This record gives sequence, C-alpha cells and structure tokens, in this order.
Amino acid sequence: MSGSSLDGLDLAFCEFRFAESGALNEWRLVASDTLSFSEPWKKILAELPAGSAFQLAEAHAAFGEYVGDLVNAFLEEHQLTPDFIASHGHTIFHYPDKRFTTQIGDGAAIAARTGRVVIDNFRAQDVALGGQGAPLAPLADRVLFSDYDFCLNLGGIANLTLKADGGRYVAYDLGGANQVLNALVQPIGLAYDDKGRLAARGSLNAPLKAKADALPFFSQPYPKSLGNDWVRRELIPLFLAADCPLEDKLHTACVQLAEQISSHLAQTLEREGVQRSNYKLLATGGGAMNDFLMDCIQKSCAPQKVEVVVPDARIISFKEAILMALLGALRMMGKPNCMASVTGATRDAVGGAVHLG
Repeated sequence: MSGSSLDGLDLAFCEFRFAESGALNEWRLVASDTLSFSEPWKKILAELPAGSAFQLAEAHAAFGEYVGDLVNAFLEEHQLTPDFIASHGHTIFHYPDKRFTTQIGDGAAIAARTGRVVIDNFRAQDVALGGQGAPLAPLADRVLFSDYDFCLNLGGIANLTLKADGGRYVAYDLGGANQVLNALVQPIGLAYDDKGRLAARGSLNAPLKAKADALPFFSQPYPKSLGNDWVRRELIPLFLAADCPLEDKLHTACVQLAEQISSHLAQTLEREGVQRSNYKLLATGGGAMNDFLMDCIQKSCAPQKVEVVVPDARIISFKEAILMALLGALRMMGKPNCMASVTGATRDAVGGAVHLG
C-alpha cells in the first residue's frame, strides 16, 4: 500500500484460510514492514498531479519497477513465497464524478520484476459501475473487524465505516488527516508531529476552523470520496496561510477533524436508523498514534456514547496493506471485493486486474 502521506510502501504478508463457501475462517499477519521512499520518488509523487501526460506514463512504469524491487527486498529478507502480490498503487487523480481514478505503479512491471502474479487497479471497476471507487477499507472492516460498530482510518485521508443493521455497511471519506498535519510541520524539518505534542501546546483558532468547516465537501451527503489533490488544493493551503502560530494551526486541524468525525458519525446513525446503547470505534492509521488527535476524537464522540479503541501497533500501521492482501485473495477467488452499499455503484464489483508473473 502506497498511502497519501508519502511515508513509504507498507508491506504485509498475510495468510488467509477460507471455507469452501468463501467465508473467511481465520487469518494472520505473518510479516510487515514500511520501506521508505527515496527522496527523488517523494518529489515525483508529490509533483506528478501537475505534470505532463508523458511524465505520468513514464512514472507509472518506473514506479511499478521500483515497487517490484522493494517487494523483492522484503520477500528476500523474510524468506517468504507469496501466492500473489496485491498492489494498490499510488493515487495521482481521483475523480469518480468524471468516471476515472488513476493509481500509478504498473502491475505488469511489478509482475515482471518479481516473477509473481500481481493484482492491481482495484478501484476502476467500481468507478466504471458509477461508484466512488472508495473507500476500500470497509471490506476489511466487514470481514476482519466485524466486532466494531465503527471503523475509523486516519491515514493521509480519514474515512469512516458504520456497521449498520441487517449486515449493511456504509462508509465514506470525511477529510484530510495526516496529509494536513504533516504538511504543517514539514517547513520546520519534521516529518510529523510526534504524538501531537506541538498540537497539544496550541489553542483553537475559531476563524480558521470555521473556514475549513465551510468547504463544500464537508456538507455533502455520502457516498463521497476524496482525492489527494483536493486535500492539497483546498485544505492544506487554508491552514498554511493562516496568520497564527504553528501550534495553533495543528491544534485547530485536530479539533476540526475530530468534530467533523463526531458530526458525520451522528448524521450517519440518524440516516441509517441505527440506535444502540453504546458503540465501539476501532481507530487505525498513523493518526491513531497522535495522542492529542485521539483525545480530541474521544471527547468529540463522547455524546454519542462511543468508546474509541486503539488496537495493536501493527494493526494500526498495516491495516491498509492487510486490506490489499484481502482484496487480492477475493479477486483470485472471483468474489466481490467492492461494496456498492459503500461506494454507490450499481452493484458489488470484483475489482482488480491480474498480471501473470
């Protein structure tokens, strides 16, 4: 999984055991690692949305070869032999309203480099069927983490999943998360605000929060999804341009996200007609390691009687990579791995293009 935070390639080697019916009996995470991207690749990935068609095509092939080399190093280090490799690719454009989504990292190049079967392009089929193509995480929430009422992923973009009544799942993106926080501290030479210590020292800037809340995306009904380019175009510049101390910007970004989570959570419960005495929310992604952000979320969600649960550190960090493995397994079995109830597509989709190694 190559996430929008540009911190590197998350790799998870998973083992799944399925019943003949296709139901998952058990699973485990065998090995995992994050391999940092080189500085040249960070620059390419950050600047590519504004590049030329030639640069996009060139990067698509070259990034596939680069990912293949990183995967080979991981497999060799851990002495692993996979049945297949499932790769999300790195999202450059995401415009489901225009019926396209673009993730670079050519699966054919990965297959050629590794000699393994590779599955990629997981979002395209759902988008072609009129869906958002995102978020994909609810599939893992349904199959692997069904004990929770809500699953919140705090990656470069935050998304929320609700297990509604009757086995129905709904989910959607709800704002920029680590992309915003990381962009704020990069000018002072930090990759991220460790545990939210800088944010905790700041104060709320109410006018800045109001400007962020006024962005049209936050008031749109679901299903909805975000692309990295929206966060970089609409949200990050707003916080960077604010005339206040860095600590106040970080503090405000955390509070704004937490209150949007709480507001969307309440709206979703009402719209889906779900009423329970209390709720359990699983929080994963890099943002789950930001203590100040998690405190804000717990405080904002308290009126809905939501208990926020932060799992084992490996699940926090590698949930999306685990998801890719699960998507790939279902694709190889010909089972749906994109839920229309989440994306708004005309039907569930079996997503993913298969390249033979």
